[in-house]
Amino acid sequence: MTPAARSGVALVCLLGWLTLPVRLDAMNAQAGGDDIRLELSPRICMLGSRDRQCDTRVQASWHASHEQSLCLVIVDRPEVKKCWERYSEGTYTIELVFSTDLTFQLKDFELQQVLASEAIRVIREAIQYRHKRRQPWNVFD
Repeated sequence: MTPAARSGVALVCLLGWLTLPVRLDAMNAQAGGDDIRLELSPRICMLGSRDRQCDTRVQASWHASHEQSLCLVIVDRPEVKKCWERYSEGTYTIELVFSTDLTFQLKDFELQQVLASEAIRVIREAIQYRHKRRQPWNVFD
């Protein structure tokens, strides 16, 4: 299998893994019986060898089993906050520029408890190192 084919298979496997929906952890599910899903699109940002940052439109969607008052925030970006009062679902679209992974959190209205979390992963293209054609000297030549 060629290196390009292997990286294509790895990318397909990675994309399949990253598209799984995020659910509440077991402790939150037992405490409130809530079923909240947070989904991001895109889930990854692939940077080429010459790219320094991602510049993309991100859509965050959430769904709950019943009406809730929630806020969507981005960790380490306090200027980004979108809240919904008494909704069972919501969607937020934003243009973002970033160079490292971004973590989105769905929190209660008081911003005290994280109810769901999801990240956009930044994947940088692996640089292929060139091997020398031969050593400067070789006793077998």
